[in-house]
Amino acid sequence: MTPTFSRLLAALLLTLSASLVHAAAEAPRCRYLAVAKLPLRYTGPSLQVTTDGVIDGTPALMLVDTGAYDSFLTRTGTERRGMRLSNLGRVAEGVGGLSSIYQTRIKEFVAGPARSERGFMRVLSDFGDTPSYDAVLGAPFLLQADLEVSLATKEMKFFRPADGCGATFLAYWDADALVIPYERYAGESPNPVFTVLLNGQKMQAMIDTGAQGSSVSLAAARRAGVTPDGPGVERAGHVIGVGEKKVARWSTVFKTFQIGEEVIQNADISVIDSPSRIDVLLGDDFLRAHRVLFAASQRKLYLSYIGGEPFGQRRRIEPWLQAEADGGNADAQMALASAYGNGTRVPRDDAAADSWLEKAAVNGSPRALLLSGRDKMHKGDYLGALPRLRAGLDKLPSDRTAALWLYLARVRTGQEALAATELAGAFARSERDEWPLPIADFYLGKTSSEKLLRVAGDDSVQSKVRSCHALKMMIEWHRAHGQDGQAAPLEARGAATCGEGAAAESFMSGQYIPEKQV
Repeated sequence: MTPTFSRLLAALLLTLSASLVHAAAEAPRCRYLAVAKLPLRYTGPSLQVTTDGVIDGTPALMLVDTGAYDSFLTRTGTERRGMRLSNLGRVAEGVGGLSSIYQTRIKEFVAGPARSERGFMRVLSDFGDTPSYDAVLGAPFLLQADLEVSLATKEMKFFRPADGCGATFLAYWDADALVIPYERYAGESPNPVFTVLLNGQKMQAMIDTGAQGSSVSLAAARRAGVTPDGPGVERAGHVIGVGEKKVARWSTVFKTFQIGEEVIQNADISVIDSPSRIDVLLGDDFLRAHRVLFAASQRKLYLSYIGGEPFGQRRRIEPWLQAEADGGNADAQMALASAYGNGTRVPRDDAAADSWLEKAAVNGSPRALLLSGRDKMHKGDYLGALPRLRAGLDKLPSDRTAALWLYLARVRTGQEALAATELAGAFARSERDEWPLPIADFYLGKTSSEKLLRVAGDDSVQSKVRSCHALKMMIEWHRAHGQDGQAAPLEARGAATCGEGAAAESFMSGQYIPEKQV
């Protein structure tokens, strides 16, 4: 039996006792019934919106993603539970390109009050970064009933209209809420598509709760008169998502953005080099400034502006982010550590970065545990690195590069047998072409250094980055085993050939940074 997520809430609607929450004056017979309410939280390095669930009897974090065309497990979720995967020979397309799709058997999948038992689920393999969540709740699950999203109160609610609601106004919280008619997306996803105006040009837009920030496709930006080499446009790094590629991002300000009757002047929206057929994705920054009801029963959006900046939240540390960090959210604390360490939203402050990183690690942020463990390795504190790396990998078992770090720290502290056992276990479920499996094979004596570098150089797009990553990790292996004479020529080779950008960063840090040059 294959669980069909489009039926999960439908079954819930028949079994839950519903409560009356609104009856519009112009339609006395209309009853708008609340059938479920789920808490939301910010999770992971990108502080994506997640909710709690259960997979096979264990707690699970699930990404709330109206932009996803289906619901999936991630490798983080399957490897935490030792699930076996079978390759379906299919791929999913995301902002970062293609991701292989696998399948696994589940005993139980629970999202809020909805439950499915004993069936199969698809698994997404490739992301630009190791996902902190175990599953993705996509549009078919989220939008089978009317869905309200309120990031201000960090909750989402599901509703069912009854007794002839028809054209009744459903925004019970705001009599002046905008009403936006929509169409269903032409692809597989039921996520509604609607029209907005960008610099006066009509664009197709979609609300994507899985996107940290709002964005405009490069093609759509050009139609609105904005080009990457134009005035006021700055290169602003990259974005990542499903697929391994990092996609170019530019920062710019559009003169006007209009949705319904709401007009936003000087809209600070990113431009991304994405092939998406949707022109504008409205992400979590937009949702923090609005309360939204996806009224699937009427094919309408109800929208209220509640305050704050709808766009441009990446330029400084927003009050919501600071409040999350001050309130103990370890991933928000990790975000502040990154901001201060890189000087991306505030002036660079290494002392503040170190302080927030330590708070994040102590409070259990997986990324902070791994990065602080790696930092201790760089400082020669291998005993101090071990518990942090082990704890981080317990939370993110699919982070393959961190598994290499743990191996090195074990060897440095005289635990070579345990190091080999852990490393073999970490890569036991890897596909043969999965990077950095060839480095693990070298560490475990299954391949030679010559073959490792040859395999690293075989990838036509990422060969330089992978080669530099391999060189760095080979150097660390030789150093850990006291073979300084063999490490020295590799260091000279890496310094001469790895240059700048992602390749240099891979060599200097020993962390694989997948990137397609654009």
